[in-house]
Amino acid sequence: MRPFPADWGTIVSTIAQADGLLIRRMEDSSADFEQVLRWMTDPETMRFWEGMTEHYDIARVEAEYRGHDAENTTPCIVELGGHAVGYMQFAPIGTAADYEIPEAEWEKIVRPGEAAYGIDMYIGEVGCRDRGLGTRMLNLLVSALFSSYGADVLLIDPKTHNTRAIACYRKCGFRDCCVVPQREKQDGVLHDSLIMVRRA
Repeated sequence: MRPFPADWGTIVSTIAQADGLLIRRMEDSSADFEQVLRWMTDPETMRFWEGMTEHYDIARVEAEYRGHDAENTTPCIVELGGHAVGYMQFAPIGTAADYEIPEAEWEKIVRPGEAAYGIDMYIGEVGCRDRGLGTRMLNLLVSALFSSYGADVLLIDPKTHNTRAIACYRKCGFRDCCVVPQREKQDGVLHDSLIMVRRA
């Protein structure tokens, strides 16, 4: 496992870039907060992200995302041709409890001494959906995490009813690992999560 500088995120704002697609660290700026707010008020985004009963305003966005990486999560804005189109975040995972999965499943996924990262993402711009952009975004971030962040294994955890996301993740080489029942609460209902894994 390759060590990763603790201050790397403060040095580098570009996480990955290729073919007009840029993944950059989200800034503590009004522009980025307002962009995320616009996405977080889109029903299609919220249906799979936080839930239809969650309501965001600029104060809540700032409270949740300002200094977000202090919790070891790196929030990112994805740009296509210079225009913001989506959001991604990644974070190191140290234990089964960190990722809310059974210890027995964790031991199947992560070997002793390996570096594991979790990924979350969504396409914020409605006109960019169903065009293969999600696959491009995820492949670009996966490549960066393996090549620059010393990751050995990556995990992603769509709800089992989010079939569009699951299909995208499978295209990017993630395999189904296990289903964790009632793992994530959304709109007052506990949903099952499909834990998906990709190795370097």
